[in-house]
Amino acid sequence: MNNIILPVISDYEKAQEFVKSIKRKDCVFLVGTTKSGEKFFKNSKYVKVFVFKERSKKEEIINSLSQNIENGKIIVLRKLINAGELDKFISSSTDITVCATKKLNKFCQFFYNIWQKIIRLMFDFSFFEGDVSVVALSENASMVAKNLNNLSYATRINRWKGMTQSAVETSSKPAKKEYDKVKLNVMLVGWILLFIAIIASTVVYFVFEKASFLAGFLWACAIFIGLLSVIISINVYLLNIKTGKRLFKKAEKEE
Repeated sequence: MNNIILPVISDYEKAQEFVKSIKRKDCVFLVGTTKSGEKFFKNSKYVKVFVFKERSKKEEIINSLSQNIENGKIIVLRKLINAGELDKFISSSTDITVCATKKLNKFCQFFYNIWQKIIRLMFDFSFFEGDVSVVALSENASMVAKNLNNLSYATRINRWKGMTQSAVETSSKPAKKEYDKVKLNVMLVGWILLFIAIIASTVVYFVFEKASFLAGFLWACAIFIGLLSVIISINVYLLNIKTGKRLFKKAEKEE
């Protein structure tokens, strides 16, 4: 059986039409929606509807729905695709299948590869070679995924070892990434301002005080730590833009 995880927090009618358009009997839809979207979906042999509290996020719903997965493939739909595209994800012979993206030119690819190495060094993971708006896991991979507490994270960040990967062309735009923009911007600006303050303080100190080895060493350490913090915050910022917030809790069911 193919487990299709579909979190729906907007565009309820489009999602309803999509579910109705899929005629395959080897698929079961696990539809997670909010109270506002409950009326658009009905439980049946091939559709299981779960209602969560308003303002639940897609990634939270994905984590909650993962508890109801049956044996078989897992297809996580963060965006709506057409029936033909869904067939390609289901029929894919690789362990992990994502959405294809436009290839970067050699110049951009060079810097992207460097960033990949920095991310792997700092956080011990890499990115999937494509867009994670739709991710299909083979039966082999789903056996692992079923035992994870955070399916959302496992289908956005590539920490899989020894798994084959491929990509499928899709016509719709990538799904929006979920993260706290205000918090992220405040964090980035805060670290940059702190680094600037350290530099300014260093200059002021050595203008009015005599230089010594110990003072120079301490200020150099402060500058190094400030610079490292800025580099980390920039990478965290870019990481959120590319994949969304790192960890999500489970969505709470509507009583």
